[in-house]
Amino acid sequence: MRHFLTTAAVLGLAVGALAPAGAHAVAIMPTNDLAVLTGALVSPSSGISITSSNLIGGATQQGTFTGFNLAPNSGSGPTLSLGNGVVLSTGNANVPLSNTSNNTNATTGTGSYAPLSSLAGANTWDANVIEYTFTVAAGLNSVSMQFVFGTEEFPTQSVTDIFGFFVDGVNYAKFPSGELISNTPGSPTNFISNPVGGGVYDIAYNGLTNVFTVTGLLNPSLSSHTIAIAIADTNDTIYDSSVFVSGLTAGVTTGGGGIGNGGGTPVPEPASLGLFGLGLLGLVGARRRRKTA
Repeated sequence: MRHFLTTAAVLGLAVGALAPAGAHAVAIMPTNDLAVLTGALVSPSSGISITSSNLIGGATQQGTFTGFNLAPNSGSGPTLSLGNGVVLSTGNANVPLSNTSNNTNATTGTGSYAPLSSLAGANTWDANVIEYTFTVAAGLNSVSMQFVFGTEEFPTQSVTDIFGFFVDGVNYAKFPSGELISNTPGSPTNFISNPVGGGVYDIAYNGLTNVFTVTGLLNPSLSSHTIAIAIADTNDTIYDSSVFVSGLTAGVTTGGGGIGNGGGTPVPEPASLGLFGLGLLGLVGARRRRKTA
């Protein structure tokens, strides 16, 4: 007597293959090698051809990361997941993977970044910036990436760090409410609380955003374009912040630029996609054998 996989069983296998394997701490490798950073940030087959690049940052201020999958150890907060990418920090990129202090702090001495100072309306310090000049494949009119911003400024500080995503000179990194990506004391709901000693997320920052996708529109009058991915302290050099960015790619958008909620859903790993495909093949085979019988 033959036994066949039922539709429910195959779908269960597929769902299991796509599900995350469980929370694990992000692994960070500090580096100021711009070629390594670019390789980690720009998606394969991105449609982006970089013609020049520049890094503002200290030796350990930025780095690459893998395994970004922060699940809450308590409460009902969202799981924050990103594909592998680059972390930019106002201090040390190798941030502690537990929250035991309200003031994770390092001074880098990299000074200000004028576009962020203009955006914040205040002096900036400890700037960490990746800048690209690039072209895109024909027909593409935008660039996008995912990010999570974490800060020690939340929820107590009125002086705030700031993150910007400048495409052809325009910043598109704003919360859905229109506020800049910084600690916004007037709108604390922009952040997920991760208090000291609370053990909610295994990372040092007191406040984290959700996973967002930010899209910037390319100026159609330009044949060559610019991106600046930037973070800095404002007014002082204490209470650090970091932004984790992933999957920079060009595309087509029919709407305006800005950010949307990425939902914290991890992209399936290649192995999981393979198992999903095998599950579907098994379903098709079972149906064929049943029809023949």
